[in-house]
Amino acid sequence: MQTEVTTGQGLNRSISVTVPAAEVAKHMENRINAMTSTVKIAGFRPGKVPAKVVKERMGDQIASDVAQSLVQQFLPKALDENKLSIAGQPRVHAGNPEEGFKAAEGQDFTFTAEFEIYPDVTAKGYTGLKLTKETAEPSDELVQSALKRLEGQMATYAPKEKGAKAAQGDQLTVTGQGYTVKADGSEEAFAGGNLKDFRIVLGSGQLIPGFEDALVGAKVGDEVDVKVTFPADYHAKELASQPAVFKLKIDEISAPKEEALSDDSVKQLGFETLDALKDILKKGAVRDLTMATEQRLKRQLLDALEEANKDFDLPQGLVNSEHQALWRAQLQELQQRRLPIEALGNSVEEAIASLKPLAERRVRLGLVMASIAKQEKIEVNAADLEAAVNAQIAAAGPQADQARKYFANPANRQQLSGPVLEDKVTGWLIEKADVTTKEIPSTELLTELQ
Repeated sequence: MQTEVTTGQGLNRSISVTVPAAEVAKHMENRINAMTSTVKIAGFRPGKVPAKVVKERMGDQIASDVAQSLVQQFLPKALDENKLSIAGQPRVHAGNPEEGFKAAEGQDFTFTAEFEIYPDVTAKGYTGLKLTKETAEPSDELVQSALKRLEGQMATYAPKEKGAKAAQGDQLTVTGQGYTVKADGSEEAFAGGNLKDFRIVLGSGQLIPGFEDALVGAKVGDEVDVKVTFPADYHAKELASQPAVFKLKIDEISAPKEEALSDDSVKQLGFETLDALKDILKKGAVRDLTMATEQRLKRQLLDALEEANKDFDLPQGLVNSEHQALWRAQLQELQQRRLPIEALGNSVEEAIASLKPLAERRVRLGLVMASIAKQEKIEVNAADLEAAVNAQIAAAGPQADQARKYFANPANRQQLSGPVLEDKVTGWLIEKADVTTKEIPSTELLTELQ
């Protein structure tokens, strides 16, 4: 095997690999022999096709299969021989593109792989960091706020007096039909648009944008045309991005009844007393505040690491992959919350572009953390991995059995090694840091989780 490495701009590299004709011949023979037992050719019994016939009939496929096999065997060897650690997936093509990606019997086989390498990172400025650990005590205000939210979720409604206008928070009962609006202004009723005794809570955000706002100020007996445009990602594809009008009649308007939670009402939630519910809410507040404290402390740490380690190039392939993953996660969150893509507040292009700095930050910090782990000999052992698996199973709740089966697969267990290593490095760095504690209002600290 002969290799030649070419250095491109930044982290870009390419390697040309030439495999001797003798190796090509071995792979050809192995592939032909394998195909004689599986290939089906008219006039021959399965497994009895002569090698000569297989070679004549399946020559192009054999040449392509052998080329792939040679790359799989010799590219890792070539990279190892030249001490190249590649970031992301290489782009492989034949030495002579005009011949296609095929190996030829009796000839050397040459291919070229283009890729980025990992930068040579030696982490700096990671010991003796000055950090502030912001903490807060769970206040009565937090518990009361949580109780108010529960009261809203359990609210009952009473009809408003005759002539009263609908306001935010009111529940309306409406009857009507939805129509799509064509380019010529004509209207067509659509399937699923027939509303009868349909209840809407104004301000709940459960309907498409603009729908609930259009009903504010309406009175019982009013006929209201609600003009909206279905979101581009609406679940009914035939309605996505379509202008529409809902012609509604207001049958009833009810206002929420102000009812404080009591020992009797909380029994519906599975609690014996109101005090028992308050105790659970307070414990939840403590948990949330602890999580917020840890997140703020970690962000300070990562900010300091990023600032001290900006002197190396990033593999753009890794940045692009992370960028795409962030965008997919954002789209999934919108879908789960049933929000239109317009809820991002920007154009799609601007929303995607806004995620690029975060993708770069994640890749940079990942490389820095890996460097620290290597420099300080921080490793993930079997006990660390076992503890992480047990934590995942415990967090799965009713799906614990499925989680247990999933992590019985060693490959699935290994997926946790990256996050576990990051946690170990983070813990080590905080131990080495100069940390001072500062108490702040609980409401301010909890903005970290919003």
